[in-house]
Amino acid sequence: MAEALNFDGTTEDLDVFECPHCHETIDTSAEVCRFCGAKIDHEAAKKAAHLLAQVDQACSDASYLRSTAAIALLLCVGTAFGLLRGGSRSPRVILLVGIQNILLGLCALFIVCSLPFPFWSMRWWAKYAHLPSDDEDFQSARAAVRSTGYAAVVALTASGVIVCLVFIYRITHG
Repeated sequence: MAEALNFDGTTEDLDVFECPHCHETIDTSAEVCRFCGAKIDHEAAKKAAHLLAQVDQACSDASYLRSTAAIALLLCVGTAFGLLRGGSRSPRVILLVGIQNILLGLCALFIVCSLPFPFWSMRWWAKYAHLPSDDEDFQSARAAVRSTGYAAVVALTASGVIVCLVFIYRITHG
């Protein structure tokens, strides 16, 4: 049904929609609903099919965003854990590189990995927030995009604060 992440802004319309009477999915070319027998208004059917395609694309984009953010977070946390765990087995690495430089490197990694997600979330909201849908998957997609955007902003803020603290420490302690 839905394509992968869609950057060009066009959504391929589906030729199915939800019957307004029985809520079963039917073809827009049908004259009557095959489930309840209700007569189909073809203009309304085309509009409903277009909305369904947009909602489907919104859910697909949100799922892709959430998955990509989770992978980025796992990459950052795994790198940090591996570096710190390896450093605890060999304290010479920490002494050689310095804890401040390790913190700066990890913060840079978190910043680079987190930076696209607030913008990506805002793009999703600009493109899909206006959709009038009570679809449960769409509501779940909204929540996923919102939480991903907030989590990325928190990660960026925390990393920025740590970078500032390290620089302040370096300035004050020569």
